Amino acid sequence: MQTVIKSPRNGCGLHGALQTVQGIRGLVPIVHANAGCAVQNYLAGKAGGAGMGSISGASTFSTDVQERHVIFGGASRLREQIKNTIKVAEGDLYIVLNSCESAMVGDDVEAMTREAREQGEAVVECLTAGFHGDSHYGYESVMTDLVKKLPQIRPAADKRRIRLVNLLGILPGQDICFRGDLTELKRILQGIGAEVNCFFGPENGVEELVTAPNASLNLVFSKWGRKAAAGLEERYNIPSLEFASVPTGPQEVAAFVHAVAEKLPLDERVIRCFLQEEEDEFRYYYRGLVDHFYEELAGKSVAVVGDESTVLRVGGFLTEYLGASVETAVVTDYFGKAENSREEKSGAVTALAREAYFTQDSKEIQDILVHSDVELILGSSLEQPAADKRQIVSLEVSYPVYDKAVVNKSYAGNRGALTLIEDYLTAVKTANRLKEQRLYAYINNTAG
Repeated sequence: MQTVIKSPRNGCGLHGALQTVQGIRGLVPIVHANAGCAVQNYLAGKAGGAGMGSISGASTFSTDVQERHVIFGGASRLREQIKNTIKVAEGDLYIVLNSCESAMVGDDVEAMTREAREQGEAVVECLTAGFHGDSHYGYESVMTDLVKKLPQIRPAADKRRIRLVNLLGILPGQDICFRGDLTELKRILQGIGAEVNCFFGPENGVEELVTAPNASLNLVFSKWGRKAAAGLEERYNIPSLEFASVPTGPQEVAAFVHAVAEKLPLDERVIRCFLQEEEDEFRYYYRGLVDHFYEELAGKSVAVVGDESTVLRVGGFLTEYLGASVETAVVTDYFGKAENSREEKSGAVTALAREAYFTQDSKEIQDILVHSDVELILGSSLEQPAADKRQIVSLEVSYPVYDKAVVNKSYAGNRGALTLIEDYLTAVKTANRLKEQRLYAYINNTAG
């Protein structure tokens, strides 16, 4: 029997695909769907903290299918939209994303894109109908299809670049800090002498996709990057290193760097100097915060809600460096049936938290948090009602985020770790002040 999910927090496969495409500079999406799909994606993108790329929201190119296209088919409308988009939008690559309507009608999207390619246009397709999966599936599908189909249009050079790595598994939009995290990872890897394809950011992502087959190593930071990495390994013999999450803090950064160094021909002296400088910088700022830890009693019992990689990164860092205790962990990118065995779920999460839950049902998550004995909630904006009911503070670290703008903020590396400490201590100070205010109010209202 299938599990019914009420009020899911993740968008559909098309939304995840669009968020991914809009994060890659030089890539132009064409949506074969009704007008509402692109608008809903725009709203979902805003919930990620700070919109998406330049071609997004109301400016997303769409076939805007009508009732007649559903009845008689919309392939001719798609052909027309591909031609019109290429005329008015400058891009290095155009990608057609289908939807539930076009998939159910059976429009031959592949035939339309093949026709455009035969006419010399750089057009590919990705079949991401929303009913196939959620936004995580959308990212997985787009990245897998791009590394598979792009070489047919823009072949990569045959020469292998021995220090080049591909970064996979960090999801645009779904990870609210994806821009900053990728920037920090790129800084770390370049600091030890590696070259980086991160695909998302101010650089031309399409050019990085073209050179992806020339890389010597894939670095995968969540389970959602495995499929694309497997495609690169199968076609181009590029090995992969998988990490449970993005490294945060000196120990995790050092372990990450050494793991990469074992696979690439890097200078050990450069690596040693870089790690020493990074740790010295972290310790300098970290020591300055020690008094705050003791004065504010920072070792709180906390609940962490988010994707598996977010839960492991944030929860693990708070436990290791700030003395927090993760009483409750809720993983929101698990989509198995309720009767699935616990072994199919993340053993790392169950080891981290006293109680671990795997659900994206917002109502169920609210019930879990309301009955959890925690002093602080680290999650999304959707956890605020539970925090209000418990009269505790909530810190937003995962998707969706409604009342905070996130541009290039990062929780990755040592610099991101300091940012996480700042945010956490600010939340702790706020929680302590609110507790004091309630205590004073109680005393003042007590007779005698």
